[in-house]
Amino acid sequence: MLSSLIKLSGKKLLLPLYHAVSDVDLKHIKNLYSIRNTKQFVQDIEFILKYFHPIDVETLLDSIENKKEITKNSVLFTFDDGLKEAHEIIAPILKQKGVSAVFFVNSDFVDNKNMFYRFKASLLVEKIKSLKLNENTILEISAKFIEKPKTENEICRFILQIEYHNKFLLDEIAKMLNFSFDEFIEDNQPYLTTAQIRYLIDQGFYVGAHSIDHPEYIKIPYDEQLKQTLESIHWIKSNFKQKHNLFAFPFTDYRISGKFFNTIYASEKPLVDLSFGCAGLKDELYPKHLQRLPIEKSKQLAKQIIRNEYLAYIGKKLIGKNAIKRS
Repeated sequence: MLSSLIKLSGKKLLLPLYHAVSDVDLKHIKNLYSIRNTKQFVQDIEFILKYFHPIDVETLLDSIENKKEITKNSVLFTFDDGLKEAHEIIAPILKQKGVSAVFFVNSDFVDNKNMFYRFKASLLVEKIKSLKLNENTILEISAKFIEKPKTENEICRFILQIEYHNKFLLDEIAKMLNFSFDEFIEDNQPYLTTAQIRYLIDQGFYVGAHSIDHPEYIKIPYDEQLKQTLESIHWIKSNFKQKHNLFAFPFTDYRISGKFFNTIYASEKPLVDLSFGCAGLKDELYPKHLQRLPIEKSKQLAKQIIRNEYLAYIGKKLIGKNAIKRS
């Protein structure tokens, strides 16, 4: 059935998106989204390789720049956030399967210098779940929010809703709970190190930028969007001498303006060679901006997620809703 759907859709390129693979709970991720264990990840790869031929960045870029049609169903795996599992678990499996991939990293988090604010939120929720908060602590934390949460569950929900612009609240709440993010980072080393990234590159994998510190682009000004993009790309190029400037939007590329893409893809001297969103199978205005399919969005098998995505694309194509519009 999937072969027929691929043919009917005309979408021969699949770009799966993952973050981590682990056989143990990752407390910094646990309260945000589900990840694959090793067995599930291998099953995903084996299923995908039944229908798609693995390609690398060079092949993909060549097909776009030289307007060469991709004749085979093709797949390039991508992984966001630069987590250590890329080195410890994911890369060895990909290597064994003969599969290429791109790992996108945040420049502020490499070498465990700092941590994504959403990971901090997940850790605080885990801490609260392990405690019985007294009334004074509940009131103290509640005072940090405009709407006053009254229970532990409400506090956890509010913490998970904290955004980039008020991420400082996470550090303040951590102090109230006597929890140290620095100690967690030191003890767990959740991110890739510079040495590990160089090892991945030596193994034939690609590394791209994922912004400086993972803001949601729609909620920051245009100038800050450019700064986050270009400085993180420059950091990658300076430290790892990557041939191509690759960039994946943190969170999503939803409602990113045409002005932004016109700037980074300026005809005379493009600042980015390829960029990636995560809207699933969609048609894009910009040939070098590609949409990926998030596999961790549900606990379904890759078989179901990919089949449903192709069905959705075909349905939307029939009513003219399969293309992304940019203002």
